[in-house]
Amino acid sequence: MNHNLICKVMGLTLALEGGCMLLPLVVSLLYGERSVAFVFCTAAVFCTVFGLLLLCLQQQRKAKIQVREGFFAVAFSWIVISVFGAVPYWMCGVFPNVIDALFESVSGFTTTGATLIADVEMLPRGLLFWRSLTQWLGGMGVLVLTLALLPKLGAGSIFLLRAESPGPIKTKLAPKIGQNAKILYYIYIILTAAETVCLRIAGLGWYDSMIHAMSTVATGGFSSRSASLGFYDSLAVNVIVVVFMLLSSLNFTVLYLVLIRRTMRLRDNAEIRIYFRMLLAVMVLISLDLTLHSGFGALESIGHAIFQTVSVSSTTAFASTDFGQWPAFSQMLLLLLMAVGGCSASTAGGIKVQRFTLLFRIMYRQLHSVIHPRVVRAICVDGRRVEEPVLTAASLYFFSYIIIILLLAAISSVDGHTLGTSLSAAIACVSNTGTGIELAGPASTFNVFSAPTKLFFCFGMLAGRLEIMPILLLFFPSVWSNR
Repeated sequence: MNHNLICKVMGLTLALEGGCMLLPLVVSLLYGERSVAFVFCTAAVFCTVFGLLLLCLQQQRKAKIQVREGFFAVAFSWIVISVFGAVPYWMCGVFPNVIDALFESVSGFTTTGATLIADVEMLPRGLLFWRSLTQWLGGMGVLVLTLALLPKLGAGSIFLLRAESPGPIKTKLAPKIGQNAKILYYIYIILTAAETVCLRIAGLGWYDSMIHAMSTVATGGFSSRSASLGFYDSLAVNVIVVVFMLLSSLNFTVLYLVLIRRTMRLRDNAEIRIYFRMLLAVMVLISLDLTLHSGFGALESIGHAIFQTVSVSSTTAFASTDFGQWPAFSQMLLLLLMAVGGCSASTAGGIKVQRFTLLFRIMYRQLHSVIHPRVVRAICVDGRRVEEPVLTAASLYFFSYIIIILLLAAISSVDGHTLGTSLSAAIACVSNTGTGIELAGPASTFNVFSAPTKLFFCFGMLAGRLEIMPILLLFFPSVWSNR
């Protein structure tokens, strides 16, 4: 283990986080929140100085980042930035203890959107901006941003990108990692800016437009209103948010090839075709269920079904209504969507549609081999054969995903919660959706859980965002050795 390289990556990441804290500082000054501005000034200095100290510890400049260093650096960097990201919450006195501040910070950076704050309107504007900014930074990836700004981080930077980027199959858009990171962030920034302008035209102020644009494109779900988007009661706002939630849940590589290069169409990508079909099927089923078994009319049922299906599948979890009061069948469909999530190489969480598709094809191949044991059947995606290590990794990921959810649900049940609350909260954390059913539903907060449970949920949120392996590797003693 090359600890010098780890210190270098962590130092650069913390210095970047400290620089980003200047943005909510400016917002605080614009709204006359001098005490909050002082908090962010202090936190920014503290974070930046600590990052520079870590940079001073590293001495080797030409060392290459290996797989182990890459995964370790990503996992540890995310833990550290979450800890430092909790400082503004703690210094502003929003939470009574450090654990609650850490939970809110982890929920932000992992784009989970689970919150402990019942009345967000009471928060200072600067802190609300930081809350959504953490989601925006975590949506595409903090280390991806670091690679975009500092492309000469060193040889082997590909392992940092692979450890942080979601999905079983990684696709490069450019020969250099720095260029690849820049392209991803260009798309990210364009989508954020476009939604901000659209929401402003729809009637929201610039501040609220930026808050919701950052949360939407990051598929985080934090809002500046306690009632979320329901506060505005605007069809135009809901339509705009649905469009950008859908775009953000698609593969950014494909979006680049479609929107920028114009070298392919969305329907040419198998994962996106399956994703759209899945969304359409769930929308129809929920619409029928709501029309038949709830007090909604047909048009109202369709509207709620479209919004919540896209919101949950993208793991944004904005709420147009309290779907915790919906019929059990609709709630179950939404829970399944939470677990599956969006497309690979997007800001959405969950297992990912591509990985879920691979699992079904693996199952079909195994069943086919029982009937035809001598036939060798390859699994292909978009005309390319998927290598066996990728298939094995997908199976292991699914197994780990289920085990972590069950463990978190069991831990949550110790607090005395029902199966629905415990299981949905675990799924909401690991899938980075942030909203479940019953006491973990959109009308409640995660304050119903004990402090130890919140810490375990933090582990689940980090594991889900980093696709489990980087976090699990921290528990292997051999990873920490110098061999």
